[in-house]
Amino acid sequence: MKYFTRQTAFIMILLAVPLGAWTFVFKPRNADIAAARIDIDIKLAQLDDLHAIETINADLEQTLSELDSALEDLRARIPDAAAIEDVLRRIAEMATENQLVVRSFKRERAVPGAHYTEMPLATVIEGRFEGIHQFLHDLESMPRITRILNMSIEKPIRKSRSDSNLPRDHVKAQMTISIYADPSKGASVR
Repeated sequence: MKYFTRQTAFIMILLAVPLGAWTFVFKPRNADIAAARIDIDIKLAQLDDLHAIETINADLEQTLSELDSALEDLRARIPDAAAIEDVLRRIAEMATENQLVVRSFKRERAVPGAHYTEMPLATVIEGRFEGIHQFLHDLESMPRITRILNMSIEKPIRKSRSDSNLPRDHVKAQMTISIYADPSKGASVR
């Protein structure tokens, strides 16, 4: 029986070594490897996210530089408070070029905004309809930012003999022309 017991013990030891190695070495190692793979997958996903964010940041930098140049262009189109007189002179010249008569040019109270001041001008212009149309077109194509508010065009009533000499397309336009100015660039705006 000694022989059988020795063989059984030997077989048990032979079976116990791989089972012990599996239980105490390979199984924990496999768990560590699986955890490391999960960490690697998470870090790869984070790396992909960082690459996407880096691409977005590059696009944002380009977009920001484009917006900065557009803002500079816009600021160049908004005159300072001292250049308002030049804009008014140019508007009067455009009216004269289109054979219009400026009946009144009245400055109204300036309306301050966040980064600009709006300067409304109550204007009355008389002349041929085509001249007023061309004047409005010229005003629109000015390099300065302007806006027309409360515009009304009416045909004057012919009361006297001198009025009958007026052409048939003679009209009177009343409007408020708003000019935008940058108060931080120049003198104070009235």
